[in-house]
Amino acid sequence: MNRIGNLPWPLSFSYGRAMQSAALQLWAKDPGGNFAQAQATVHGRATANGMAALGKWEG
Repeated sequence: MNRIGNLPWPLSFSYGRAMQSAALQLWAKDPGGNFAQAQATVHGRATANGMAALGKWEG
């Protein structure tokens, strides 16, 4: 819908738990060892959500 443009309202997404789920699973296995990978996972999902809000996410 964001690709259509000129909407009378901003369309955004709220995927808080979905963004955290994969990172929490990694972190639960080894909190110290998977810390950086969990952070990268959250960052990647946040970037994808931002792109989707702008209508630029390509899945």
